[in-house]
Amino acid sequence: MAKTNLTFSVGGIHFDEHKELTEGVAIEVMPLPKVVRIPMSQHIGAPCKPTVAVGDHVLKGQIVGNSDAFISAAVHSSVSGEVVSIEKGYAANGMYTDMVVIESDGKDELDPSIQPIENYDDLTIDEIVQLVKNAGIVGMGGAGFPLHAKLKSEDPVLDVVVLNGAECEPFLTCDHRLMLEKADELFGSLKLFQDLYKTDEAYLAIEENKPDAIEKANQMVADVYPTLKVATMKTKYPQGDSKRQSEAICGRIVPQNGVTNDVGVFLTNVATAKAYYDLVTKGMPSIERILTVSGSGIENPKNLVVRVGTPVQDILEFCGVKDNVVEFICGGPMTGKSIFDFNSPVTKTSSGILAFTEEEIQPAEEGPCIQCGRCVDHCPANINPTRINASILRHRLDLCQEYYADQCMECGICSFVCPAKRYLSESVKLAKREVRANARK
Repeated sequence: MAKTNLTFSVGGIHFDEHKELTEGVAIEVMPLPKVVRIPMSQHIGAPCKPTVAVGDHVLKGQIVGNSDAFISAAVHSSVSGEVVSIEKGYAANGMYTDMVVIESDGKDELDPSIQPIENYDDLTIDEIVQLVKNAGIVGMGGAGFPLHAKLKSEDPVLDVVVLNGAECEPFLTCDHRLMLEKADELFGSLKLFQDLYKTDEAYLAIEENKPDAIEKANQMVADVYPTLKVATMKTKYPQGDSKRQSEAICGRIVPQNGVTNDVGVFLTNVATAKAYYDLVTKGMPSIERILTVSGSGIENPKNLVVRVGTPVQDILEFCGVKDNVVEFICGGPMTGKSIFDFNSPVTKTSSGILAFTEEEIQPAEEGPCIQCGRCVDHCPANINPTRINASILRHRLDLCQEYYADQCMECGICSFVCPAKRYLSESVKLAKREVRANARK
């Protein structure tokens, strides 16, 4: 039986979603870039080291960076061509890392080692873990946690599977289109995970603002996959956060500093699940992703399949940019990062490129806190942003720790709801990093 009208219990907000620009726009494949810049760090964990040298000829899907660390994920060339440089630079999300720069030869030749996993059903979980690590599949909803590190859990045993299709950030519609246009592959992936964990509880979770995707999912369950389920959630930000979703769908509260695996829930983004399906059925590593290009500053808003390493400038030129743009963002408007280098490449975690004009960006001067409590009322992590803000401004790290700054989920709600336009989100993020850095000393 499907679960409906679900949500989490603490905080959250409802706002204008601005998804109408692209929610009805079919996924389009962007032309092959002339040059790709492959960042060696596209994930949480240890960065990779280049495994190629300048002058090497590489093939599409070939590993060009790897690491022996468990919390890491291999990176691959997204085109065939010649390695022209290995240099440091910024990715679109602001990450500064080593990059392998590859000039495409236009042939798009696939590495011959890439073949469907014909003996998949005979593989042990440890073999699957290694396979996924080498394929470089990471969480594509934004966090970038390596998928292989989620796959295995012995205590507790993973007995619930959830594919996260909430896509609660405004403007972004790439997951929505994926659920509509690639439903067969997506449910095929959910079935793979269900069989892997031998569970009766395997859900595709969708927010209620995507009725066409919900209808498509229910049709797939009725016609093809009767053992799978659809869970629909209230349209509420940040419904797509893994901890909030674990509570909403399974009623399981993830402990502080914990992950959904700690309560027996395997939960991953729908785009990540699609990448897993492509690995099993085609042998394809993670070398491309669907992203949304939107905002009032874009001439032709689109949902695009883009090769990892494609420069932001190429994407903007393909979609067209208006003259009055005041801000470019990688990701969603609530959690994304400002783009300051248009030569920077998109990564596996780049869910969107947004161009905002004064229609969306309305500068306001920061004022004094009026003690209204809105940031506290709406905080999904149940912490006190205004007290943490006051504490970090006074350099009182002890108080930041006392107020649980390290539990901030960086959703941006506190700044969004603040009538005084205080930089709450930025200051709490700083306090979180300082508290965690101090704990490692």
